[in-house]
Formats: sequence, structure tokens, C-alpha cells
Amino acid sequence: MAENVPTCPTCRLAVSADARFCPNCGARLDEAPGESGSIAYTQPEPRLFGVLLPVPTFVLACIVLAGALISFVTGSLVLGVMLLAVAAALFLLFYGAAERNPESGVARGAVDAVERVTGWFRFSRESASAWSGAGRRVVQLKQELRPLRAERKEVQFALGQAAYEQDEARVASLRARIAELDDAIGERERESAEAVARARHRVEDERVAVQPTEHLTPDQPTAEAAEAEPQEPSETHPAEPVEGAEEQEKKAS
Repeated sequence: MAENVPTCPTCRLAVSADARFCPNCGARLDEAPGESGSIAYTQPEPRLFGVLLPVPTFVLACIVLAGALISFVTGSLVLGVMLLAVAAALFLLFYGAAERNPESGVARGAVDAVERVTGWFRFSRESASAWSGAGRRVVQLKQELRPLRAERKEVQFALGQAAYEQDEARVASLRARIAELDDAIGERERESAEAVARARHRVEDERVAVQPTEHLTPDQPTAEAAEAEPQEPSETHPAEPVEGAEEQEKKAS
């Protein structure tokens, strides 16, 4: 005869006979029939003290900014400058409040806009720094290459004369010098290409850093996965025949 195992009336999980609460859902096990066995949870709303509300601060800043523009139009320069300074301070307070409480759409939009502008500014600064550094190095290497190439032309001309005069010792010496010049020229050309490649790689890394994050659901494939997924044959895209299939059938028959 099977032993009766007590279970929780809420989640139906097996519990011990002397348990008073379910270890899975927390429901009481010694309640009278008809009483609810579930526990209600409530999450209190956050209350921020000493923090300005983003939306009223933004509206007030826009009103003060409009007053500053009207003052400039009407010729009140002093009042316009004062209102413009107050509007700037209010916009700074609004951004600080939006960072602390980004619940409204205006606050989220402002924070996202500032982050995008800051990211693109950092990208522009890093790109300019990378390309300027690479450009300076490439110019320096080109200045070093100019005399090396000129010397190589002179040595090559002298090598032709030595070969015509059948001066074997001079020919060997000039050939060794040309080899040294070729190594120096090749080293500087490789260093120039590496400087440009490093700058390009640095710019690409900064570009990826400022790109917005792509949110995908589990059922939504990425663009690479969609391209790699094979398509089922249809009337517009029939299946391609396997190469050599007819020849294999003829051989089998």
C-alpha cells in the first residue's frame, strides 16, 4: 500500500509531515480549509527625497530659455544674459535629475542623447588622434626613404659601371650595399603600412564602441544567421541539381 506523502496545496510540491511552510512557495501548510495559501508580495514605489523632478525642471528651463531669447530680440542684453545663465543651470539640474530618475520619456531621451553625443565626440577625438599620429609617422618615414632611394639609384648606376669594367671586388661591395639599402627601404615601408593599419584598427574599435546596442529576442536571428540559413526550394527558387547525379544514376543502371 502506497504511503500518503503530504503535498503543498498551492504548488503541489512534496513536503515533510511536520513542516509548517512550503519550502518552494512559502505557503502555510497548517491553514484551515478555505483560507488562501499564497503569500502576497507588494513592491513599494521608490521615493526620492532631495531630487528634482526631471520633467518640471525641463519645462522651467525651456521657459527661461524662451525668456532669454525674447530679451535678446527686444534689446535687453543684460537680462538676456542673466536668463540664459539661469536656463543653462536649469538644464544642468535637469540632466542630473534625469540620471537619477530616468523614468519619464523626456529623461530617458535626454540621457540617451547626451550619451550618444559624448560617444561620438570621443570617437571623433580618438579618430583625429589616431590618424594624426599615423600621418606624422608616415611623413617621417617618407623623409627617411627619400635619401635611401636616391642612394640606391646611385649605387645601382655605379654597379653597372663596375660590372662593365669587370671589377669583381667592387661589384660584390656594391651588391652588398644595395641589399642593405633594400632591407632599410623595406623595413620603413612595412612600418608605414603598420602605422596606417593600427590607426584604422583603432578607429574601427572606437566606431564599434559608439554603436547602439542591438536588442534581439530569442526568436529573432541576427543578420549573419539569416544569411547563413539555407533557403527551402520554392517555385521562384528551385533546388539546384547535384552535380554528377545523372552520371551516377547511369552508372548504377
